[in-house]
Amino acid sequence: MDSGDRNRVRLGGDDDDTLARAARLLQQHGFVVERGDGAALAAETGRRRAAEAAFRLNEERLDALLALSERHHASVEELAQFAIDEGVRLTRSTIGYLHFVNDAQDGFLHYFWSRGSRETCAAVELMDYTVCTAGIWADALRLRRPVVHNDYPNEPTRRGLPEGHHPLSRHMSIPVLRDDKVVAICGVANKPAPYDAADLRQLRLLANRLWSIVESQRTTAALEAANAELSRVAGIDALTGVANRRALETFLERQWKIAAREGWPISLLMLDIDCFKAFNDTYGHQAGDAALKAVGAAASEVARRPNDLVARYGGEEFLVVLTRAQEDDAMAIACGLVERVRALGLVHGGSACAPVVTVSIGAASHVPQPDGPADWPALVAAADAALYAAKQGGRNRACAASSRAAA
Repeated sequence: MDSGDRNRVRLGGDDDDTLARAARLLQQHGFVVERGDGAALAAETGRRRAAEAAFRLNEERLDALLALSERHHASVEELAQFAIDEGVRLTRSTIGYLHFVNDAQDGFLHYFWSRGSRETCAAVELMDYTVCTAGIWADALRLRRPVVHNDYPNEPTRRGLPEGHHPLSRHMSIPVLRDDKVVAICGVANKPAPYDAADLRQLRLLANRLWSIVESQRTTAALEAANAELSRVAGIDALTGVANRRALETFLERQWKIAAREGWPISLLMLDIDCFKAFNDTYGHQAGDAALKAVGAAASEVARRPNDLVARYGGEEFLVVLTRAQEDDAMAIACGLVERVRALGLVHGGSACAPVVTVSIGAASHVPQPDGPADWPALVAAADAALYAAKQGGRNRACAASSRAAA
């Protein structure tokens, strides 16, 4: 349209004086005025108003898609509620629904209702259908294509409505498909005018955009779960199920910094299974593996606080990290662990100190300093020296690094 067309105005009507005044006023502002009959003017005005309304509706629809996309961090329930409420509003309907589908099992997974449906339809609380038993509203699922009923009361295939259901005059529903499977159906009802292609496009856009966000959330959640599991497995000793050496070192680094900041003590118990080589030689490696698992489980039973850790240090050695524990506390736990392992009653005919499997434990404690180095390896060495003293003292006992006295 050129500038001449944009500045051209057609006037119509029966009041010549009024038309003349209007013409003069428009001409003063640069408009070209033409005379027309009233019917033509009314028709042109109607067309313009219809075009303006369609333009505004398209803007609303684009805004709704943008708003849905911006909610991609919201819960599935919140996303579904927003999508169906907007679907109802933008198609000028009064009620609507969005149901997630298990296509393989002929059933519905989740029911979501527009606010108008929940406020006016008592039947929403009673919904529990299979695809085969659902009414005409599920035709989009069965037929795998959009379905429009612009004269619902006269539809020959309608099955009637459950008690408490809102009366229906018009209904439109669409399926959401992924890999040729229906994953959801979305429907709206009771628009004052017949549903048209623009309504259908809007509902499809909203429902498919919603499902894309749901898929993205599920993929992200699955990746996070897989990464968490990989991290967990990477930090676990495959045989005993306790932490491995790498996880132990990471844990000590972190806890050392926390203890230095808070002024907490850290205690270590270095544990070794007595005469373990003789046990393997006598009973075989499978029995040796079983003994390692049993000792690791016993150690885990005494180190159950959230910030404690049991790790396999190497071979038949375990290291127990006790945060916020003084050496006296650590020695009490160590002595209890010696008794717990002995009470397992694992026969050990090759032991030089007892007829059953026993352990020797070295305990060491330290309060890290805020301005000091993260010298946890020195504390490990102190616990190891205390363990050596326990072995020298006859095994089957615990020894504190500060006194090197066996208990």
